[in-house]
Amino acid sequence: TELNRRKALDLLTPVYEFNEQKISGSQMLLNEWFKFFMDIRKELPMKKQNLEEVRTRISENFGLDLPAATINTLIRSNPFARIDLNSLLQEIAHWEEKGILLSKIGIPQDDNGMITLYIEKTGYSQVKVSNLYDLNDISSQLSVFLKNSSLKEKEKEILKPILLEFISINVSFSKVLTRLQEEKTLALVNPVFIQLKKGKIILRRGDEIGKDLLRLIHLISAEEKTASRKIPDIFLILLVLSVLFFFFWRLNVLTRIGGINRNRLNFATGITFIASAVIYRLALFIYPLILKNITLSIHMDSTGLIYGIPFAVGSLIIAFLFDLQSAVIFSIINAVISAFICDGNFKIVLFVLVGNLAVGFGIEYYQRLKRSSILKASFFWLLPVNMLITLMLALTQDNATWTMVAFYVLLGILSALLSALIANFMIPLWEVIFKLVTDLKLVEITNLNLPVFREMLEKAPGTYHHAQMVASLAEAAAQELELSPLLVRAMALYHDIGKIDNPQFYTENQSLYEDPHGKLTALESAKTIIAHIPQGMEKAEQLKLPKKVSQAIFQHHGTKLVKFFYEKAKENGDRDLDDFDENMFRYPGKKPQGIEEAVIMLADQVEAAAKSLSAPDDHDIKSVVEKIIASDIADNQFDECVGLTFKSLNIIASSFYNKLSSIYHQRIAYPGFDFSKEKANDQNPA
Repeated sequence: TELNRRKALDLLTPVYEFNEQKISGSQMLLNEWFKFFMDIRKELPMKKQNLEEVRTRISENFGLDLPAATINTLIRSNPFARIDLNSLLQEIAHWEEKGILLSKIGIPQDDNGMITLYIEKTGYSQVKVSNLYDLNDISSQLSVFLKNSSLKEKEKEILKPILLEFISINVSFSKVLTRLQEEKTLALVNPVFIQLKKGKIILRRGDEIGKDLLRLIHLISAEEKTASRKIPDIFLILLVLSVLFFFFWRLNVLTRIGGINRNRLNFATGITFIASAVIYRLALFIYPLILKNITLSIHMDSTGLIYGIPFAVGSLIIAFLFDLQSAVIFSIINAVISAFICDGNFKIVLFVLVGNLAVGFGIEYYQRLKRSSILKASFFWLLPVNMLITLMLALTQDNATWTMVAFYVLLGILSALLSALIANFMIPLWEVIFKLVTDLKLVEITNLNLPVFREMLEKAPGTYHHAQMVASLAEAAAQELELSPLLVRAMALYHDIGKIDNPQFYTENQSLYEDPHGKLTALESAKTIIAHIPQGMEKAEQLKLPKKVSQAIFQHHGTKLVKFFYEKAKENGDRDLDDFDENMFRYPGKKPQGIEEAVIMLADQVEAAAKSLSAPDDHDIKSVVEKIIASDIADNQFDECVGLTFKSLNIIASSFYNKLSSIYHQRIAYPGFDFSKEKANDQNPA
C-alpha cells in the first residue's frame, strides 16, 4: 500500500494558482499611468514643472520611486504620446492570460515539465511550463514591442523597466492546493491486503527462501511492529490534554483559584477551550479563502496566516470572569492546544503564550469593574506584544522581505483586534450560560441609587443603616481573609431586604413606628420576624440577584432560635414545656455553607449587639465579639461551612474588633460645651 501511495505521489503534478483579477488590475494601472502623464503636461507649462512634487505623486499613486532626471525626460519627450496604448494593453493582456511566472528555473514540476493550473472559473487543467511566460520572457517580449515603436533608444531604456512594474505575476505555486491534491490522491489509493489463513505454515526449517517469500516475511514483521507500537496521533493529543486538565483541576482544588466563581471554573474553562479550538479551526479554514479572493502582491503560504488567528479570546474570557491565576494556567494549556491545531508548529507556542499572559496581566491591571478593561488590555497590552512577537518571527524567516514582515505584523494586529471583539461578545454570553458573578455585576447591584435601596431608606431607615454597618464590618473581614470585598459587600447590603415590606416589626425601625409586638403572641411575633427570610428570597428572585448574594439572605441566620420570643413564649406559655416545639422559633434557612455567609452571619449579630451597648470600651467590644462567635460554635452553626477554620474565626474576630473600636472610640469633649450639664439644667426637655 505504501509503495502504491509513493507511486501515486510521484505521478502527481504540483498545483499552481492562476489569479485572473491581476489582469484587470494591470490594465487599469496602465491606463491611469498614461492618463497621469497627459494630465501633468496639461496642468503646468514645462518650465514651471515642480519635479519633486510630481515624483511624490508618482510614489503615492503608483508605488514607483523614479529619479528626478527620469521624470524630467518623460515630461519633456512625452514618449507615451508615441505609444499605441491599445496595442500595448492587448499585448500585456495576452501575456497575462497565458500566465506569467516569477521564474521557470527550479520551480516544482513533474518529469515531463507539466504542472496543474487552478483557475477559479474553469477549475484544474494540465499545462506545460514551457507554454507559460516568466519575467525574462516578458522582458524580451516587451523589448520586441518597443522596438517596433518610434521611440528613441534612450526612451526605450527608460520605459522598459517602468512598464515591467505594471505587468503582474499571476501564476504562483500553491502549497495548500498541492497538499489538497495529495490528500485526494492518497485517499483514492486502495490498500493492498495479503490474507493468510490462521495456522498456515509459511516457512519450514531447511526451506529455501525466495524473493517473494522474503518480501512476505518483511511485510508480516512490519505489520507486527506497526500494530504493536504505533499509537495514533489523536490518542497522543488526548493524553497530553488530559494530563494538562488533570493538573489544572488539582491546582484548582489545592489552591482554590478562580475567585468568586471557582465552583464553576473547571466546567467553564473546558467549554472555553472547546470554543477557542473551534474558532482557531474556523480561522484556519476562512483565512486562505479570503487571501485567495483578494488582489495582493504578497506571496504568502498558509503558515504565515496563523498569526492572524484570535488566540487570546479564551484568556480574555477567563481573566475577566475568574482571576489572574486561572488565566495564567489557561494560557499555558492554550499555547499547547494551539500548537497541535497548527500542525505541530511550536513557534506558535511563543506567540500564543506571551499574548495570553499579556491580556491576563492587562485585565488584572485595569481591574474587572468595567467592560472597557477588555478593550484596554487588548489595545495597550496584547496589541504591542503581538506586533513585537510577529516582527521577531518574521525576521527569523528565510528570505524575509519588508513586505513579508509588514504582513506578519498586520496579522498580529488583526489577531488582537479580533480577540477583543469576540471576547466582548462571548463574556456576557458566558455570564448567562454559567451563571457567573463578575466584579462588574457586583458594582452594578451595589449602587445605592438603585430603587431597592431608595425604598429601604424611605421605609426602613434603621435596616438601611444596619445593612451599611454590616457591609463595613464584612468588607474589613473579607480583605483580611483574602475574599472578594465586592461580593461580601453585596451580600451584606441585601441580607435584610425581606424587612422592607414590614419594617415596623424590627427594633431598628421602631423609632418611626409603634411597636406592634404588644398586640401579638410570642409565636406570632417570632413567625413575623422569621418571615423576612422567605420574603427576602422572593425579592431576590424579582431582582434577579446572583445566587451567591441570595444565599446570604437565606443563610445569614442559619437555623438559630429567635431567642427573645422563644424565652417569652416559655415564660407566658400555658402548655407543658415537654410539648413545646422550639423548631417553631427557629429560622428555616440553611447553616452557612461558605466563609462569606459565615462572615455575614457574624457581622449581622456583632453589629446589632454592639449597637445595644450604651458606652462600649475596647473590653466590652472584644467580649461581645468573642461571645457571639462562641455562641454560634456551640449552636453548631458552622458545621456545614466549607473552608472555615479556627484561624479564620480569629481573623474575623480581630477584624471586627478593630473596626468597631474605630467606630466607638472615646471622643474628647469640645471646649466650652458641657452637654450633660445643660441637659441636667433643662427643665423642659424636648
